Amino acid sequence: MSGMSMILMPEEEWTAFKNKQEEILQCLKAIPARAGAFVPVRYITAKEFMEAVRIKRTKFDQLVQTSMIKVIKKRRKIYVPVGEVERYFTDRGIQ
Repeated sequence: MSGMSMILMPEEEWTAFKNKQEEILQCLKAIPARAGAFVPVRYITAKEFMEAVRIKRTKFDQLVQTSMIKVIKKRRKIYVPVGEVERYFTDRGIQ
């Protein structure tokens, strides 16, 4: 057992040590994520949407033109709210 050591300590000290570790863990869990560390995705690109629902550009353009899916245009880019992917499959009005 090379590199291993055994430490003996009174049970009260061991219990206090475990409780302090649990307290530290709870404090760490309570710390909010740092800004930018986790940002939920709200919008995807048109290309990502087309890949997710397995359609081509012509079909995508038809859906946009008939207002079947919601899009946001920012400069030359087109973004689609993430919820539109699920709605594409669940809304019977989208064809």
